[in-house]
Amino acid sequence: MSKGEDARGPWNEGGDWKFVEDPQPAVDGGDGTATVSVSEQEVQTLQAMASRTASDPSAQPTTGADLGAGKATEV
Repeated sequence: MSKGEDARGPWNEGGDWKFVEDPQPAVDGGDGTATVSVSEQEVQTLQAMASRTASDPSAQPTTGADLGAGKATEV
């Protein structure tokens, strides 16, 4: 979707690229945002996974920045 004189360059040339002179946005007729369709069973599975993997906002884990700053804590 590049416009202007800098539309071509090493970032979009080569055997794996097909240059489209006048590309049209949202080729699927959509608005360009990502969307996904899932079944009701998949929704239930995703909600269960989200619940299992949710972060604990009250946790105060030692981070790499803490370790680098010499603030390691004993376990």
